[in-house]
Amino acid sequence: MRDFLLDTQIVRYWYDDKCAQHAAVLANIESLRKEASPLEYEPRLLVSVVTLGEIEFGHRVQPGDFAKRQEEYMRFVHQELPASLELTEDAVTAYGEIRARLFNKFAPGENRKPGLRPEQLIDPISSLALTIQENDLWLCAQAVGHDMVLVTNDRMTAIRDVSKGMEPALLVQNWTHVGGASLDSPAGQS
Repeated sequence: MRDFLLDTQIVRYWYDDKCAQHAAVLANIESLRKEASPLEYEPRLLVSVVTLGEIEFGHRVQPGDFAKRQEEYMRFVHQELPASLELTEDAVTAYGEIRARLFNKFAPGENRKPGLRPEQLIDPISSLALTIQENDLWLCAQAVGHDMVLVTNDRMTAIRDVSKGMEPALLVQNWTHVGGASLDSPAGQS
């Protein structure tokens, strides 16, 4: 059985009952728990330190005084997701592989020179169009490195494309629709 790594959006949808996706995320969490119950297995729902950093950033740039709401949100995160997932050597190795695959697929051949970074090879608007974001790369690397399912509402099209055939595989589920969660065969897996 696998554990689940929740990205920033999924955590927010779980917390915020005003989000349209809130009910679906709750239903998927409940469904997972029911599915695991006869197996006497409780799948872990984890949050990455990368996600915690994104949450902190979001709170610090929020206009106005939302200190009470932010405190409630962080209390929720720490109560519901008490175990954060650190960056480990397994994630570092997976990160290197995914990033190299992105480089090999999307870097123009004449620019594939040692020492250049992917950001130097394409125009920044292209990386946005390709949906390549550094934090997404790290979350995918953590999920692969720990053989977990990444739960996200992001498409991550380029990352999913280049990660096909990796071992372990990049497994992705979207819990914003009821029935999106599964212990055995992750929906929408790459």
